[in-house]
Amino acid sequence: MNTHGSTSQHNTERLLSTSDEGRTVEASFAWLANSLKELSAISPVETPDRLVDIVDRVPLDSRRFIAVELIKADLGAARAANIPRDLEFYWPRLATILPKSSLPFDLIVKEVNLRRSAGEVPDEADYQRRFPEFADTICKWFSGDLAGQTQVLDEPSSGGIPELLIGSQLDDFRILRQLGKGAFASVYLARQESMQRLVALKAASSSSEEPQALSQLDHANIVRIYDQRKLIDPPIVLLYMQYLPGGTLADCIKYMQSLPPHEWNGRRLLEVIDQSLLAASQAVPEHSLMREQIAVLDWAEVVAWIGIQLAEGLAYASSKGVLHRDVKPANILLSSEAVPKLVDFNVSSSGLSNSAGAGAYFGGSVAYMSPEQLEIAALGDPRQATRLDGRSDLYALGMVLWELWQGVRPWKSQPTFSMSESLAHQIQLRKQPLALAHDAVTSTDRVLERVLRAVLREDREQRPSSGQELAARLKLALHPELAQRFEPEPRSLSGRLWNTPVLLVSALLIFVPNTAASVFNYFYNWYRMQELAPTIPNIESDFIRVADWVNGIVFPLGALLFLMVIAPIRASVRRARAGEAATQGDIARLWNIGNKATLICAVLWAVSGVVFASVFSSMHAEFGLSDAFHFFISLVLCGGVAWIYPYFGMTLLALLVYYPKVIAPSMWDPQFARRCERLRFHNNIYLLSAAAIPLTAVALLVFRQNLPRVYILIGATLTLLGLLAAYIAHRKVEQTLEQFSKIFADARLEYFGQGLSPNPKRERGTTRSVSEGQPEA
Repeated sequence: MNTHGSTSQHNTERLLSTSDEGRTVEASFAWLANSLKELSAISPVETPDRLVDIVDRVPLDSRRFIAVELIKADLGAARAANIPRDLEFYWPRLATILPKSSLPFDLIVKEVNLRRSAGEVPDEADYQRRFPEFADTICKWFSGDLAGQTQVLDEPSSGGIPELLIGSQLDDFRILRQLGKGAFASVYLARQESMQRLVALKAASSSSEEPQALSQLDHANIVRIYDQRKLIDPPIVLLYMQYLPGGTLADCIKYMQSLPPHEWNGRRLLEVIDQSLLAASQAVPEHSLMREQIAVLDWAEVVAWIGIQLAEGLAYASSKGVLHRDVKPANILLSSEAVPKLVDFNVSSSGLSNSAGAGAYFGGSVAYMSPEQLEIAALGDPRQATRLDGRSDLYALGMVLWELWQGVRPWKSQPTFSMSESLAHQIQLRKQPLALAHDAVTSTDRVLERVLRAVLREDREQRPSSGQELAARLKLALHPELAQRFEPEPRSLSGRLWNTPVLLVSALLIFVPNTAASVFNYFYNWYRMQELAPTIPNIESDFIRVADWVNGIVFPLGALLFLMVIAPIRASVRRARAGEAATQGDIARLWNIGNKATLICAVLWAVSGVVFASVFSSMHAEFGLSDAFHFFISLVLCGGVAWIYPYFGMTLLALLVYYPKVIAPSMWDPQFARRCERLRFHNNIYLLSAAAIPLTAVALLVFRQNLPRVYILIGATLTLLGLLAAYIAHRKVEQTLEQFSKIFADARLEYFGQGLSPNPKRERGTTRSVSEGQPEA
């Protein structure tokens, strides 16, 4: 039921008065709600003629469906009044509308449930005799195969809706006007005198679990429930909550359907909100940075932005153990600044096809339900509702976002004759492929389409696992250039690197720069040995022999260290290619791989320097301490130059290629901010090293006497190139972290300035967070 918005009642009246709309599922439910209200004043009826009078005013396509639900309601009312009544009471008068030979099994279930609740023991043979066409089904049912369908329910009453007098004072509330009316409650705009604030006041004849369940929820995208009051005279339950005058998402969809698709954009969203504000006598915000930024978004960006917030609202509710179970456009309210908020959490209903008035309780909700929720509703066993989890709500949100984006839902519903048939029809629809009403033109459209197709998969195991994951995926639609990192083109550099063996790519990034540095160092020290040859006999041949021996030790050691460091990365990538979610250990190893690569290099070069200096000192007494130190420093400096490249190379490989794919199955990294902080610290350290170490090495080359100028030239050139490469890599890492922050950082801190506008030119400054919200007047 829509509990807010001045247009809700008009929408129902439009459905009830339009013959073309009468063939839609929503119209049938609207007629049903209206018919049940009418029945509540006269049930239990004295003769079936009273039901016929109600049904005759219903469009032909909906009469059988409504007749079935009215019979259920009347049977329940008769049983409550201790009036014995069975299904035969309604025939032959209803035969022209609902032939007894083709009545739905729902009605038999209803009668049996009512008799059992009264302590009777229905006779299987009697029901087989009365309804021979259902003989086999009745046999299975009574034997227990369909026992779940015989559950006796505490059903919501279809009557006794309180009517409050406009302008009157009720308890602490001054009733200003009616906002909407459903099958079980009315909603009014009221002023709470003690607090001097406007509230939405929901008046019902009985209480529910809603206030207790929702009182713990405090989120920017969930309507705030203030409190509940139970009055004795008159006997009314008042639930008062945050008032939002911006209308509902259903109003927005209806408005967009009246416009050609190329005119749908953020400005149009604000137009429909402003219409609701004016209708509610509320001021339109004159200066709002949030509205300014929304106004320049295209429609796919608007849909993604709304979806992000609703997904996070559902994620928050799920973390508190609360499922919505009734996500639909009418249950999504909009603030004056277009902030969407969830309302009417269906916390106590499992949607049961055999309950009187269930159709009115559902309203148009069945069109948005997940396949598993529809199946549970068809079973009619409230205990099965525990099988539902947050993915069911996400499916319904996906349906809402698809309809908002495309202007129509992905599947066109057909009229049905009973609640069970309606549920079965919807279950079959979920198996059909999704069809676009309008082509995905922009890159944002294409990313949004991929996300919505994923969330609307029939198998819930293949959907996003949480609201956080769905929100992160929708953020990619706001940043389609970043989406390319998660789904790179096969022929792009990232795509090719992803499909290249991890060991091969890593070996090239780590060992190629070290091999180049090793070659340079070899010839540099070989030249030094030539200088020492006149005073130290055989030192040149000893240098070659020792170099071969050291390399024979160092390179196998390097290979072993390499496998120890890279093997876990390879395993993480392999799991990601299989679609498995990454562990926190997987992610931590990826972010630290640059340091690990540097550690390999540091160990190898340090070992080489110590071994060379020690061996030559022991072999030649003339090879003094200064020569040994010079030899050691030359290897350390070359190693220092060499390890900078593996650090930045492996860090960029991890961030640009592996991390997006490894994180993709969950799109959730709770340690992201801390990882960024540590990586930025290391990034700056290595950038300083990229400047200090090569410059020190060049200085030693310059002050080295008799050194050929070619060595100085090569060293200086490599230093400049290294500095440039390190600076570019440093900036690339920083840019990548900023991009990922738009996806994985706390959205409550980064919706605007970073999170909202994918186009930097749209930024007009820093504005308040979405989560802060604004009190509605």
